[in-house]
Order: sequence, then structure tokens, then C-alpha cells
Amino acid sequence: YAGWDTGFIAGHLTGHYLSAASRMAAATGDTAFTTKVNYIVAELAKCQTALGKDGYLAAFPSTVLDWLEGKGSSVNGIVVPYYTIQKIMSGLLDAYHYLGNKQALEVVSKMGDYVQARLAGLSATTIENIFRTDGSKNPQNEFGAMSDALAELSVATGQTKYLETAKIFNRSWFMTPLAAGQDKLQSLHGNTHISQALGIAHTANLTGDTTSLQASENFWKMLSGPHAFVHGGNSFKEWLDKPGVEAGPSIDGNQSLPATTAETCNSNNMLKLTTWLFRRGPRMDYADYYERTLYNHILATIAPDTGQMTYFTPLRGHFRTYMDGTYCCTGTGIENIPRYNEGIYYEQGDTLWINLYFPNEVVWEKGGMTIRQEGHAAASEPVKISIVKAGDATRATINLRIPFWVSGKADVTINGTPSDQTASPGKYLAISRSWKTGDVVNLTLPTALRIERAKDINSMVSIFYGPVLLAGQLGNANMPDDFADKDKYLSTPAVNVPAISSNSTNPADWLQAVAGSPLTFKAQNVGAASGITFQPLYQTHHQRYSVYWTLQGAH
Repeated sequence: YAGWDTGFIAGHLTGHYLSAASRMAAATGDTAFTTKVNYIVAELAKCQTALGKDGYLAAFPSTVLDWLEGKGSSVNGIVVPYYTIQKIMSGLLDAYHYLGNKQALEVVSKMGDYVQARLAGLSATTIENIFRTDGSKNPQNEFGAMSDALAELSVATGQTKYLETAKIFNRSWFMTPLAAGQDKLQSLHGNTHISQALGIAHTANLTGDTTSLQASENFWKMLSGPHAFVHGGNSFKEWLDKPGVEAGPSIDGNQSLPATTAETCNSNNMLKLTTWLFRRGPRMDYADYYERTLYNHILATIAPDTGQMTYFTPLRGHFRTYMDGTYCCTGTGIENIPRYNEGIYYEQGDTLWINLYFPNEVVWEKGGMTIRQEGHAAASEPVKISIVKAGDATRATINLRIPFWVSGKADVTINGTPSDQTASPGKYLAISRSWKTGDVVNLTLPTALRIERAKDINSMVSIFYGPVLLAGQLGNANMPDDFADKDKYLSTPAVNVPAISSNSTNPADWLQAVAGSPLTFKAQNVGAASGITFQPLYQTHHQRYSVYWTLQGAH
């Protein structure tokens, strides 16, 4: 394939495709995906055998690892070998986890053995040198989420040796300041270190190591708060800036909200990190962030008419470029769609958490129930949760998330009878009972327009309808073809974004709903911004837009 898959991250797309296709097969039952996964796994096994290097498997010779260790020279420009190896390992693990492909587990176990043996032969100094990634904004030794993959391999095989190898990738220079609550992330490459934090969180969940637990938690707080844009994404030109920089001058040439905001890979891995943290201990702020980033960044990175994906998501006056090539965000991009069904439900024993509300159906095996959801809460639709099937005397607790953004009293009924508990915003409402086939929970979450202010410029606001970020449509006049190299239009100037002039901070006073078009509004009586149409960012494609607006006159 054209692009990076034939360049410095050769082979990465194979791993991403295995992960995506395995999930699609499990979610849809489409055997075409299963057939493709099984074929790829079998071919990879042949490659591994043919290479004859004690389990080594990659799309480049093992001499690349020699170069990384300070011996010899790089091969074909490959500079981040462990990054690609991790993608293949994770893809094989998904083939085993979702489809029960035992050959995939055999292949990835041999890969794990190779990594373990290779690292065992290196000195502590060499290991520190090859896994120290703070020496450059674009580190030439990025190693992906190797500790996450090895930790998962340990779980799949029951062998602790892989967990011990995973810990080697969790570096103290990175973890120790984080565990102490010190934000030293400025100028670090975003996705390189989000991937590391993801692995630290996974290993922490398995070991209980206090430094790893605290480091992964604090990293998440930093990235989901002081380093986040309003849609949940982060980074300027792939780099992390000072905490609190959002709409003002940035690390990318001192530009404010340039075209290089919010790399897609970052949010893909932040959602994975959030999942590990929620599994550690259910919390509303984890669920809030997951919803924000899924709806407002991840959903916005794929064009529904073509399936093409984006690398950056500009946020003020620019348009998105849909990638013509196999970049890193192409790989995570093809995984994003089959991951849409993740983050909805979590389980622990006889307790289920429901975090997201849109149509779906789940078989809760431990709870002995099949549950169906109808209605899309973000669009102000009432939610109906039906127990399609339940065993005899199925007693369980279902925790319903009552989001912070509800604009009025949330109503909950069970088989038509109002719940005797208060559904408080920002908390879970627990329903404990013996569930029967045919039971129905109805949930109404009032939704309204609201604003959020940028952390660094108080007059810069973004507009939401419930959890959904709205983008003002700025047209496509004289816009070039947006299917191109990811960097082709980064220097193209943004169009002017007019200020919203109003004495009111309530968008309902100056946004009028468009009849017959859900989640669509038109600005009125706000000066130069009057007449602009606002729609969800995830519905805005092939045109210029803005999600950050100067609000004049209101305080």
C-alpha cells in the first residue's frame, strides 16, 4: 500500500486490520471477516517459520533491532520497529480473543518469546537508551503500546514471563514524575506517550503496583483535562503543549488553533486508556470523557460518504484532509468503527454499568441476560432498555449513568412505575432486582444547548447540544480536493471565523432549531455570525467549519 505501510512503519496495517476484522466478525457474525483473519494468521505463521529466527516476525529484517541497540545501520528507513511489532502482536491477540484462533496465540507467543530473549541480552544502559523517548518531539525509537500487548499476552497464556517483559517498557523516567503528579509533558510526542501510559495502566491493573497505578491515573487526568481540546482530543502537530494551552498561541509555531490539532491516534489510545481505568474502578469522569471523545472526535474522523479517514482534526476555520495513504491514523482509523460498541457496558460480578445510550443489543453472559437499547439520548430521544431474555431468578444490579449534561429532571421508570430513587446528574442510578424477560426500563434525559469556555481564553466558547459538539458550517468555496496527503494543506490559511455578538451566554437565545433536521440549528441576531448553520462536528465533512467562537458582549 502507498504511504507509511511501505515506509518507516512497514507492516503496521496488517496488525490494525487483524484487530478491526476480528472485532467486526465477533460483532456482526459476518464470516467473511473470519475467513480473512484466519488466512492472514496462517500466512503470518508461514512467514515466522520461514524467517527461522526464534519467533521473530515483522515486515523488515531483525537487523533493524540491531540498529536500535546501537549496532549497524537502519534498514529502509525503519526507525520505530517495536511500534510495528506491537501492532502485529495486538492484532494476533485480538484474533485469538474474539475468534478463538489458536494459531494466532501460538504465533504471538513466539513473538513474545523473541522479545523477551532479545531484551534479556541487553544491558540496563542499552535498554534505557533505546526506550528513552523524551529526547525529541518526534522520537526515532517510538515503541507503541508494547507493555499493553505483552500484558495481554500474559493474560491469554497465563504465563507471568510476558508480564515481566512488559514491565521493561514502563520506564521510570516517565512514570516517576507522573506518579508524583508532576506535569512534564510539554514538547513530548503525544501518541508515543499515550501508548506508554496505556501499557502502564494495563500492567498496573494486573500487578497492583502503586507507582504504575498513580502514574496512569495522573496521566489520564492531565490529558483529559489541561491538555485536552473541547472535543476530547489533544496535541498540536502531534506534540503536547504546556498544560492549559487550548485556544491561544501554541507549540506549533505560536499559532492559535492551527490545522494540526488533535491527531486521531491519540484519541484512539486515550479511549483504550480510559477503558483500563474504568475497569480498575468505575467512575463518572471516565465515562464522561469516553462519551465526549467518541462522539466529538472519533466519529468525526471518518467521512461517511467515502470511508476515508483523517489524521488531524482542525477546530477553527479549516477543513479536514482525508488521507491518501497508509499513515498511522489510517491504521487506528480502521479500528475505530468496530470499536464503536466498546465503552457502552462494563461488568463486575452481578453488576452491570451502562455508560452510553444509543441503539444496540448485548448478551450479558455473566448476568444471564440479553439486553436491548432503543433510542438515542444525545438526540433527545427517550431511551428504552428491554430485557429481551433472562434466566430464572436473575438477580443483578444495573447502574444507569445520569450524565452531567442533563438539563432537567431525569425520569426513570421500571415497567411503567417511576423509580423511587433520585436520578442525579453526574451519578449512577442503581437498580437492583430480579430481572425477568420482558422487563423494560425507560429513561428520559433532558437535553439542551449549552456553552463551554476555553481554558486559556474566557471569551472563546464552544457550543454543545447535550454531549454533542456543534460545528458552525463555513462553506467550501474555492476549497481544494480534500482527499490528499495528510500534510498537503497544513499551510492553507483558515477562513475568517466571525464573532458571535450577544449579551446572552445561553445559546438557546440565539440558535434556532431547524425544523425537520435533528441536531441542526441556525444562528440569529448575533451580528456577523447570523445565518450560520450549526450541526454536530461528526456530521460536518468536506467543508470549512469552526467549533471555537469568540462570544462578544456576554460575560
